[in-house]
Amino acid sequence: VEDRVRLELYRRLSKAANKEEVYAIEEEMEDRFGKPDLPTKQFIELIIIKILALEKGVKMIGSYEMNVTFTYEGEVKQTVKSRSKDDDDIIATTLQFLRKK
Repeated sequence: VEDRVRLELYRRLSKAANKEEVYAIEEEMEDRFGKPDLPTKQFIELIIIKILALEKGVKMIGSYEMNVTFTYEGEVKQTVKSRSKDDDDIIATTLQFLRKK
């Protein structure tokens, strides 16, 4: 039963339309299962990135080494540097860039 609930929450997260919905689901997950583990936290951050990217007109986000490249409509590209090539740093850099853009 717990696995089914967890899967349902992940499904709802993947279909979330806005940040508020993501944060509400994250809160529900925390109430049921405690603090999220690293993969769950990263999944939530990736959903936020997807929503922010759509809001900002970003068509694609790619990373290579420490570079994170944002491709917009019309193939306009912008690249920012991460502190390292660790997933955590790449995700944090991407979130920071999209939140202030």
